[in-house]
Amino acid sequence: MSTVTGRRHRFAIYALLLLMIIGGAIVSVLIERYASMRAMVHLFNLMALATAAFMIYHAWSRFRSEDELAHLANHDPLTGLPHRRSFEHRLRTLPPRPHTVVLGTIDRFSRVVAGFGHGVADGMMRGIAQRIRDAAAAHGGEAFRLDGANIAVLYQMDQRAAAFDQALAALQDELRTPFVCGSHEIYSTLSLGAATFPQHGADPASLLRNADAALQAARRAGGDLLLSYSEELNASSGQRLDMEADLRRALERNELELHYQPQQSLRDDGLAGFEALLRWRRNGEMVSPAQFIPLAEESGLIVDIGNWVLEQACRQASEWSASSGRSLTIAVNISPRQFAHPGFLPHIEALLEATHIDPACIELEITEGVMMENAEHAIALLHRLRGLGLKLSIDDFGTGYSSLAYLKRFPLTKLKIDQSFVRQLAPGSDTASRADAAIVQAVISLGRNLGMKVIAEGVETAVQRALLLQWGCDEIQGYHYGKPLPAREARRFLRDLAAPALQAA
Repeated sequence: MSTVTGRRHRFAIYALLLLMIIGGAIVSVLIERYASMRAMVHLFNLMALATAAFMIYHAWSRFRSEDELAHLANHDPLTGLPHRRSFEHRLRTLPPRPHTVVLGTIDRFSRVVAGFGHGVADGMMRGIAQRIRDAAAAHGGEAFRLDGANIAVLYQMDQRAAAFDQALAALQDELRTPFVCGSHEIYSTLSLGAATFPQHGADPASLLRNADAALQAARRAGGDLLLSYSEELNASSGQRLDMEADLRRALERNELELHYQPQQSLRDDGLAGFEALLRWRRNGEMVSPAQFIPLAEESGLIVDIGNWVLEQACRQASEWSASSGRSLTIAVNISPRQFAHPGFLPHIEALLEATHIDPACIELEITEGVMMENAEHAIALLHRLRGLGLKLSIDDFGTGYSSLAYLKRFPLTKLKIDQSFVRQLAPGSDTASRADAAIVQAVISLGRNLGMKVIAEGVETAVQRALLLQWGCDEIQGYHYGKPLPAREARRFLRDLAAPALQAA
């Protein structure tokens, strides 16, 4: 029996009972002329009316509860928007005319949860839902909440229509206005992926899959962006899945290797150390780190891979120190997920104990964004790492979330100037180059005043090196001094550097 049929059946029973009560009241009026029965008749009437009122209230309450349950069964309890099942049902029941599915996710919403707690995040989510509902409805769209920070908007129009562009612009503008939750002002943006029936999918499953492929591409592109589906996106998604599957086997297949780029000291022109750079030889061909590092980070594989890199760097530092008789520093990049993993510090402690190397031989390069995620935890962890004797540096300084308030509290030993500021350095050049020069000089001055060394990466010309030397930079790294080398060639590089000194002795 359906819900509606059941409700009608119960209503009919209540109506019949009410008619019986009313009939009893009529009968009582007929016998009211008997004086001896008058008091009992009045009492019966009152009881009948009270019973009727109770039954009417009970029926009304029951109907209201059923309506509320029916609403909850089809809507998200936090935001009041229709949920995923309602969205999928709506897609299945649409008439076969052009319509566009827009899937969206709130960029960096997890940071709000981590930084302010679930209470603030829930309040923000309710506000976002209301804005999306209003913006969608103003352009004929229907809004749904799928799960977490994911939403969907259904527009019954082709995305090539001018009205669609206006609708999506309004949707994104709504979220760019900051949210005020208590004493917090929070900025947010939307990543969006769109797919249109029938050209991007002839059935709801295909349409959703293709809209999600566009959404994931928008997220990888940095967020706050709408991308429409194309066949290239599915091909790219398939390639990424294949690459992820191969990357999961890369360690056991011995396909990963480290290359070492030498770093030069500008004080004495000598070798200051190396940076360990990860390489992947997939099916005999090198894969660009720009392709597989983000994939490893996204999939979580970066934790195991990062541990392997640390192990190889420690063993290499131990081997070179034993063979050359000098301590060489090897810098290792630490990913955000690796840094945040609870096993990160214990793994490093175990490595130092197993390899017996001087901890000062290892320099951990950490991006600014890692430390801005949870500054207090990062500060405590950095102090523990520094307490082990490890060197610490900020990689690509100036390109992330620089905060001088936190910088002075970090126990850092080095700042690394990003190559984007070094690439255009030249005397007497254009305005952009002069701005880069000003930034480089400011970072060098900042590092020196904070008692840190400063290294510039991406140095490719003698002119760039001369300018950095003039400004007081401590070290350089780049093709001008040496390109990244496999371990065997790096060992030869060390021997070549040592040969003149041995001949002079």
